[in-house]
Amino acid sequence: MLRAGLLLLSCILTGCNPAPGTTSTLTLQLRVNAKPVSCDTAFSLTEKAWQLQQFQLYVSDFRLNNMPLPLDTAALHQQADIALLGTVCDGADNWQLQFAKPLTAGQLSFTLGVPAALNHQDPLRAAAPLNQSDMFWSWQQGYKYLRLDIHSTAQPGQQWSLHLGATGCRSASPMRAPEAGCNNPNRVAINLDYLPGQQLVLDLAPILTGVYLSADNHCMSDPNRLSCQTLLPRLGIGARPQGWSVQ
Repeated sequence: MLRAGLLLLSCILTGCNPAPGTTSTLTLQLRVNAKPVSCDTAFSLTEKAWQLQQFQLYVSDFRLNNMPLPLDTAALHQQADIALLGTVCDGADNWQLQFAKPLTAGQLSFTLGVPAALNHQDPLRAAAPLNQSDMFWSWQQGYKYLRLDIHSTAQPGQQWSLHLGATGCRSASPMRAPEAGCNNPNRVAINLDYLPGQQLVLDLAPILTGVYLSADNHCMSDPNRLSCQTLLPRLGIGARPQGWSVQ
């Protein structure tokens, strides 16, 4: 009773408001070499100028100090435990996560990827944000966790793509979901020390620097492909993920 009374008194005195500076919104900013990137800006990689066509990624299983951190289900592009961030340059975009409660300082963790229980459903029947068919490979393989498509501004028609998703998924046909887990689930754990007011940043330069960007050197998560053997560890497959920070 005494503890309850003290909590009530504290609530009355503070107005039960969130701590100053806290917010329930977290914005993702895409960068290359520390410079913000958008559909309208060119960026330099491998001494060439490139421009976005599409950049989207699924993020899920949010936690703060190892406690579940649910998303606001009323917001677009997200469910309680998964969200789709990024842009399709000739379509819609979403760069913000909306949480059900204000964020406080601590270790923010989440997963780049779609949980196994959701990964092999029919996108035509799935609820948003899992209903975007161009972020889906097949029932057998599941969703594209991350999709990056860029094109050269100097050489029309020259394109390059990086698509991350599960591989080694076995079923009777591509039109059927696997009964067991995929050999390479390729989900990536991200852990960051968050302070209120910071934004989430992903810099592509540490991931893409030194990779020859051409249509015949794309990466579709195939671990036997040379480009993927460089890119998958940088994304966080079997190694520490590069490019992520909060600032």
